[in-house]
Amino acid sequence: MNPEISVILPVYNAATYLREALDSVLQQTYADFELLVYDDGSVDESRQILDSYNDPRIIRHYSDENQGLIKVLNTSLAHAKGKYIARMDADDICLPDRFEKQRAFLNQHSEYGICGTQLKLIHNGQDIKRPCDDNALRWWFFKGSPLAHPSVMIRASVIHQNQLRFDETAYVAEDFDLWWRMAFYCKMYNLDEALLLYRIHPNQESSAKAAIQAQSHAKSLEKLMQFIGLNNRALTAEFIEHLLSKDLPSDYSNISKSLLFFDSLLKAENACRFFGKQSIEEERLHQIVYQLQTIKKFNILLLKLFLNNGFIKLLQAAKIQAPIFIFKCLLQWKTR
Repeated sequence: MNPEISVILPVYNAATYLREALDSVLQQTYADFELLVYDDGSVDESRQILDSYNDPRIIRHYSDENQGLIKVLNTSLAHAKGKYIARMDADDICLPDRFEKQRAFLNQHSEYGICGTQLKLIHNGQDIKRPCDDNALRWWFFKGSPLAHPSVMIRASVIHQNQLRFDETAYVAEDFDLWWRMAFYCKMYNLDEALLLYRIHPNQESSAKAAIQAQSHAKSLEKLMQFIGLNNRALTAEFIEHLLSKDLPSDYSNISKSLLFFDSLLKAENACRFFGKQSIEEERLHQIVYQLQTIKKFNILLLKLFLNNGFIKLLQAAKIQAPIFIFKCLLQWKTR
């Protein structure tokens, strides 16, 4: 009988922290899992540490040559037998009830295909938090990865039925790339609890290859933007990130580009499938109302812009009286 959970744990020269990571998995309160450990050509004591364990749940695979993380992950996905697939890194630590809580969530919510958790940094105890609900996580793609890779548990059927795998061209950003492609087939969630202790050190792949990761992330985000119909060169990833973070000055140029952004999403079939039309309309209202409330300089161009974009509705939502707004635009009013 297949285990309910397959845990994928790649290993490469991880002897310093490996035993701690393994023990944290083997001591989980939910025990029906297989632990797929792939040693990817380690030249330190990682293999000896692995061989010192006799737990029957551990399935060891050894490679004499280093294949790279993405190949190991895809091989692991192909071998995984569980209903759910949990990720774990060889330098992190799971809290004892991590699997139990993620499994319970996925069992209770069949429409969700990915369940992550919050993180706590090992070296200083700082909490690293991401949004929890699916709607917020989708908008988070413009800011970064919405799910912490070593914390996730995935519904295996979403991966296998849609023939999804980690993309080797998205090196060091392979998780971000897979999450947005999965998000077209399922909902995402982060438990609002730090169930993974995350280690930052100079030798980890994301730290050692930060510049490459940034480039890969940018390329994958560009692919997502093109796929959902954001082909206008004015709508850069940087602009969208600042828009959603409310970091833009509220002037005519930025407000007009903001309206263009949301209108482009509403007109694109893939964007409506990814975000949902209602979510796009709600985020549009939220962002434009904020910009209306923080305008520093009024002018005729602003008045014309809003007259063509739901003038009364937007002003009402921002609790601004139409005559006052028109008066300020005509006078080219400046706010102190």
